[in-house]
Amino acid sequence: MTQRLRLTRPAWRRLSSKIEAAGVRLTRRTNLLYRLTSINSSILLRLQHASYREALEKASPPAPIFLLGFWRSGTTLLHEFFSRDLRFGFPSTYACLNAVHFLLTESLVRNQTKQRPVRRAMDNMNYSWSSPQEDEFALFALGAPSPYEALLVPSLMCDPRSLLDPRTRPEEQQERWKEALLYFLRLLTVQQNKPMVLKSPPHGFQLPALPSLFPEARYVLIERNPYEVFASNLKLWPTLVNLYGLESISSQVVESFVLAAYLLHEEAIAEGVHQLPPRSFARVRYEDLVADPVRQMARLYTELGLDDFESARPLVQQHALSIAGHARNHFLLSESQKASVESAWSEIIRDKGYGWDGQYVKLKKGE
Repeated sequence: MTQRLRLTRPAWRRLSSKIEAAGVRLTRRTNLLYRLTSINSSILLRLQHASYREALEKASPPAPIFLLGFWRSGTTLLHEFFSRDLRFGFPSTYACLNAVHFLLTESLVRNQTKQRPVRRAMDNMNYSWSSPQEDEFALFALGAPSPYEALLVPSLMCDPRSLLDPRTRPEEQQERWKEALLYFLRLLTVQQNKPMVLKSPPHGFQLPALPSLFPEARYVLIERNPYEVFASNLKLWPTLVNLYGLESISSQVVESFVLAAYLLHEEAIAEGVHQLPPRSFARVRYEDLVADPVRQMARLYTELGLDDFESARPLVQQHALSIAGHARNHFLLSESQKASVESAWSEIIRDKGYGWDGQYVKLKKGE
């Protein structure tokens, strides 16, 4: 059953124009439901803003920590470890999926309901309303241009650069994204009054623009074996499209998109890193984080100049123990898929020091 994202009226209007351009034919019911939902969301957003107007005007968000990484590189795991440090705040799943009213409702929902953790379809990791989440969902709902437009209109994936590269967008849209991010940060500051740890894979494509917006921000890039990243993305995108999509998408389009998107992400990261001041950027491998999370987190704190990891160490250790039994996914690729990865990403794979190890990604039998 297709689920609906709670978009505001401006977000739905812009997406509607892309739906029409893509030739997607919505049923009257779907169109009506999204229109009504968007009107309701916009009303709730105005109510939330009016209720906290004075606090929002005074809010001055501290410099955030951005956790970067291509989809399925381990950003969620890294986010969970950073969120154990009680000095930092983070956007919850509830806040990201209900950006228009979470200040009004999140505490009530948490106090009155007990949501049992559920497993994510793409990797079987547990999450709940209180789990750290991608702020990109909130930005999309608030009207910012977003790669997640493709979750509803997956044919947009046929042009990866237009979907992912902010520089291809009109200046007005680039400013709208910045305004949405700053506004969501103010909402989070009113709620938590802490430096925020933000993670969204789309932020990697925005890295060249982020230093001018947040001169004192810190950044962590997590990387993972590209073969595993590719195979996992072949599962991720169809899963999300099945949840939210208003049209179907072929496996070939997904494969081509992932191959191109990874290159665009590497391009943006390389450009953005050169603009960052010393001690504001660090890298970590997913494999190293899984093998020894406490040691890797301590190293990241040191490299980023973050004080007093020792106060967070017990909570990081506790979380590491709680997920120690998690079984990583195993994937199968065809010979032709493996060849496509090596043709498109061979230089990146070599430069990152990775290779085909056959442990978590294997070739399909008979191929």
